[in-house]
Amino acid sequence: MRLVCLILLACFFHLAHGQDYVPLDFPGSTSTRVLGVNLSGTVSGTFTASNDRNYGFTLNPQGFFRTVDIDDSIDTRAMGINRHGSLTGDYLDSDERHHAFMMQSNGMKTINFPEAISTYGYGINARGDIAGQYEDVNGGMHGFRLNRTEYLSIDYPNAVMTIARDLNNTGDVVGEYQDDAGAHHGFFLRNGVYARIDYPNASTTRAFGINNRRDVVGSYSDDTGTHGFWMRAGSYTTMDFPGAVSTVVTDLNEDGVIVGYFVDVGGDTHGFIYKKQTIATGR
Repeated sequence: MRLVCLILLACFFHLAHGQDYVPLDFPGSTSTRVLGVNLSGTVSGTFTASNDRNYGFTLNPQGFFRTVDIDDSIDTRAMGINRHGSLTGDYLDSDERHHAFMMQSNGMKTINFPEAISTYGYGINARGDIAGQYEDVNGGMHGFRLNRTEYLSIDYPNAVMTIARDLNNTGDVVGEYQDDAGAHHGFFLRNGVYARIDYPNASTTRAFGINNRRDVVGSYSDDTGTHGFWMRAGSYTTMDFPGAVSTVVTDLNEDGVIVGYFVDVGGDTHGFIYKKQTIATGR
């Protein structure tokens, strides 16, 4: 595992001065996606370098970037980060097989769903439980939850495909599924009971992140494009990065820090961090 530290203070300086949306680009990258945020405000994500390889990264509130590159991998993605700074994500090995990983202060562990062809890690909670996706030997795609050492398959009823994107400290899971008509919907799973998440009048809805208040973020598509959303207690708020062609919201914490990525008018992808007091407190 290779780690590289860089310093960038500008984005957090702007946040401290009240700017709502702040773009974030890993230095020297051709594209950046911010995919996770923990309670302390440290973010995780993925960037594409000039060699066309993908690498993971973290950025803490003090402005220090860290590159995450799994040894002997072709590509590495850092996805979720928990309050302890533990990471989950996935990497592509030299045989072009995908494996999930969990990275903690004491080292890295590879995660493979039993008998799966490929495994992807997306979300991690404070206990170290992981939400993700795996491909079975027949090419079927399923969500999963890893509770320490116990793997649980997650399949939305009658779905063609399921992805478990994130989970909170009480074990609530959010993600997306594809129905037999090809449409994508978000879902919320609690104590074995599924609830569908559909942004009003949207053709596609994807749920990406959930916090311990059960606020949910994700994206939806309609005839005007792709937009981010934030949902609290069944009430939706659209989130569009100013001037962007499309916006995807991927995670949030309890302090109202929301992260994601957007595509600009030139077709380039950038990460962003958002914080607004009215969303942060809900009061």
